[in-house]
Amino acid sequence: MTRFRLPKVERLTARLAGGMIAFIMIPVAAGTYLLSSVHYDHAVEARREAAELEVNILESALRHQMLRRDTELMTDILQEVGRKPNVQRAMVIDHIGVVRLSSRRSDLGTTLSRESPTCLVCHAQDARSRLRWVLLNDDGADVLRSVLPVENRPECHQCHDPSAKLNGIVVLDVSLAPVQAQFQRDLVWLGGATIVVTLLMLGGVGVHVRRLVLSRLTRLGGTARSIARGALDERADAGGDDVIAELAADFNAMADATTRLITDVKERERQISGVINSLDDGLIVLDRDLRVVAANSCIAKWLGSYPESLRGQSCRRAVGHALPCRDDPDCPTARCLSTGLFQRATFRLPRSAGGEERIYEVYASPVYGDNGSVGQVVEAWRDITDRVREEEHLAEIERLSSLGILASGLSHEVNTPLATTLTCSEAIIDQLSDVVRARADPDTLSAIREGATVIRDQVLRCRTITEQFLRFARGIPPSTEPIDLRRVVGGVIALAEPTAREAGVDVVLQGEDPVPIVTANTEVVQHVVLNVLVNAIESCAGAGGKVAMEFLVDSGVRLRIRDNGCGISPEIQRHLFEPFRTQKARGTGLGLFLSRTFMRRFNGDVTLVESAIGRGSCLEVVFPLALAGSP
Repeated sequence: MTRFRLPKVERLTARLAGGMIAFIMIPVAAGTYLLSSVHYDHAVEARREAAELEVNILESALRHQMLRRDTELMTDILQEVGRKPNVQRAMVIDHIGVVRLSSRRSDLGTTLSRESPTCLVCHAQDARSRLRWVLLNDDGADVLRSVLPVENRPECHQCHDPSAKLNGIVVLDVSLAPVQAQFQRDLVWLGGATIVVTLLMLGGVGVHVRRLVLSRLTRLGGTARSIARGALDERADAGGDDVIAELAADFNAMADATTRLITDVKERERQISGVINSLDDGLIVLDRDLRVVAANSCIAKWLGSYPESLRGQSCRRAVGHALPCRDDPDCPTARCLSTGLFQRATFRLPRSAGGEERIYEVYASPVYGDNGSVGQVVEAWRDITDRVREEEHLAEIERLSSLGILASGLSHEVNTPLATTLTCSEAIIDQLSDVVRARADPDTLSAIREGATVIRDQVLRCRTITEQFLRFARGIPPSTEPIDLRRVVGGVIALAEPTAREAGVDVVLQGEDPVPIVTANTEVVQHVVLNVLVNAIESCAGAGGKVAMEFLVDSGVRLRIRDNGCGISPEIQRHLFEPFRTQKARGTGLGLFLSRTFMRRFNGDVTLVESAIGRGSCLEVVFPLALAGSP
């Protein structure tokens, strides 16, 4: 069975129909009702005038019959009047309320009290403003009562008391039910005609409005939806000379501008997408909930996915299997969102089956919204495995260069205890010969014991120096650990002490306050501090040189190294941390470059605080407190 469905009515059509009904039917219905009410009032007024005329006739007839004392004729007249259509009764009441004559025989002799509801209609009003007629309600129908007092004239004094003003009252009750019925019939016909005329008007106006307005607006809306779905070539019909035609023309102009703009944006998007996807570095955009907004082909390839499939995923779900994401404090994006500052981090991916360990450097840059807060973060991933390997090779070269610098001081430092050891051993040999030839006295035994002690101390001293030298000479493992900076820096000073003594430079570590324990690589810290310290020693010319080292703890842990040497020229300062740039005759130009590179992997840094020609320089090795543990 097929079901009949009413056509769908648009909201605008329904609202227009409702408005037209409200603005047409209500005024017409109100006008029809008012017209019918006026017509009813006129009918009642005409019937009242007719009733008043009849009452006057009855009063005249009554007077003449009373003068002739013919009551039977008056009774016949009242009964004849009572038999007329719509006349309920006609009666004559004397001045005390007794019905003397009536068209109804049952009313004769009855007394009407002034306190009855029927009499109170007139007697409740003042006699001077009392009307000769009144409307009563009898069983839901209106009744017009006409009242005419019969005056006590001189010719009536023969039978009536001359002191009375009235001899009686003539009452005529006429039913208005036919008038009401006609009013209701007229009202129904007028209402029906009003509804028919209104519906015809609504139909005509609706067809006209739909043809001129609604259908054209519907087509315009359909064109707009088609353009929204991507049909940019769709245009509205701009025919006509009315406001809708002007609206369609303006819409087409806007659609043309929008199409050009969208085409331009898509072209720019293709260009930007091509540029981003051509990068060797991976790019990924994250929102504040750490969900992927966009990604380029490079990072999708690294993650074994596609850029489209990464969008909307959680960062940990998308890249957690590729990078060792840990707690939020270690995540550069989380730090960037919390601080609003550029962040960097280095991640080492464990060796996979059949592959090698890969190292990635991640840069997190904030993207600010209209309210000034960080709305998104752009992560740039860079595979620095080859660069790290090359830097480690360069670090090995720099380490060998530093070992060469330390060699002369180390040889002098070792030769001194060796000479002392040689002297003491020769003295012991001579004294042992005396012990063999003769009985040794206590002084000789004491001297032998002291010489052996000196030999032991000097040998231990050589071993300590050798261990420090070997510790520095070994490679740098890719790991981090808690570091006691004061102890590590003390060991570096001891390692560089022979070189400083040979150059006539005094190295001093100022202050004894505890330094927070930081997380870094011990060998890296040794290498960086030794490199900066040796540079400071070499910048001091001859005797009187001094290098002062000091720990400062504020927003980070800073090791400040200040010398009173030759200083650095402004030209050299601009390229101080670039590779293969040096003003030393036997330097490689890699020391400060590698020192800064290694420290930045731990979110630290190496910076030049100040320098002046002839007055010395001051550099800082910075460790962030974010990586610090308990002091």
